[in-house]
Amino acid sequence: MTETVYLDNAATTYPKPLSVERAFLSAAREAYGNAGRSSHPPAVLAAELLYECRSAIADAFGGSPERVIFTENATHGLNLIIKALTPSGGHLLLSDIEHNAVLRPTVALAERGVSYSLYRTTADLHFPDLTRDEAALLHSLKASLRPNTVGVIACHRSNCLPIELPLRAIGRFCREHGLFFIVDASQSAGACRIDAEALGITALVAPSHKGLYGYRGAGFVMISQSVRDEILHTLTEGGSGSDSRSPAMPSLLPERLEAGTRPVEILASLRAGIGFTETVGCERIAEKEAYLSEYLKSRLLALPHITVHLQRRKSRGTVLFSPLDTDAVSLCACLSERGICLREGLHCAPLAHRLIGTEATGALRASFGWFNSESDADALIYALRDCPRQR
Repeated sequence: MTETVYLDNAATTYPKPLSVERAFLSAAREAYGNAGRSSHPPAVLAAELLYECRSAIADAFGGSPERVIFTENATHGLNLIIKALTPSGGHLLLSDIEHNAVLRPTVALAERGVSYSLYRTTADLHFPDLTRDEAALLHSLKASLRPNTVGVIACHRSNCLPIELPLRAIGRFCREHGLFFIVDASQSAGACRIDAEALGITALVAPSHKGLYGYRGAGFVMISQSVRDEILHTLTEGGSGSDSRSPAMPSLLPERLEAGTRPVEILASLRAGIGFTETVGCERIAEKEAYLSEYLKSRLLALPHITVHLQRRKSRGTVLFSPLDTDAVSLCACLSERGICLREGLHCAPLAHRLIGTEATGALRASFGWFNSESDADALIYALRDCPRQR
């Protein structure tokens, strides 16, 4: 069997830290009760683990444990909070790099009379200037406002382009205009310091299995104290472990937005993953991912049959590139045969690909994590040279 080189960390990080594996197994063996549903020891331990995870999230991202809502993943979390906060007839502002996890639930709200506009994230895609980018973004936000605008949604870091949005500036804009502010931190949580309260974030969403190094199957929404619990529309209803006589969901968080059994083992792994990122340091993780992506970019630029997209922008862990002499799908298949794990296509982000003109063809994405090294980037380069090219 061909040894694999894993360069698909933007999809899910691999390998997981040993502490994460141990936390998962320990919870599976000892906390096998249903949290909040009984007073026997395994159920109590499960409930304690869930609270520890809520507390770890709140401490890491500047919130309160009781405002942390556990979800199946970031997509579920974004669906939940977009639909919970947006009133009928409201208008939303989405960035022009949003993932389908934001775009599709927003489009689905058309049945409530909800509309949306896209705001610009850069002044010039190919000539980056953070000051000009921020000014262009804020100008676009202001120009997109309508009387019924209720909120702004921001993909903190694109999952395929080297673009990061200025959360502080957007948060300030939202406070000035009385708008809620939802942040998709799927690609930044764990590799970037985010203080939700200080940044004016109404709801922060992230999954367990990416930069927080937990396992797949869970995520969270952390909601600001400024939101009144009772106004939140519920996405799912069912058992909450409290107020069971009522046919309606409880009025207070987190129970109001959490129905059914929580995946204690996965959430134990998330707590351990947060501990791992805190021990290593978000800054060190970000620095290493940026270094490796810039290293790979420099090597890709030396290949005449490869185009690196937005090459002037500093890479923050992902590199998007396309072959000039074949299609992305065929090249990805060839690389896979040689043990290189990366992703081709639109990366569930057609808006971002539309922005750079690759919506019709897609592209290949290499993405790094803490456990990658220069040798992984080198292996991709060797494989690219080895793959047959169309004449």
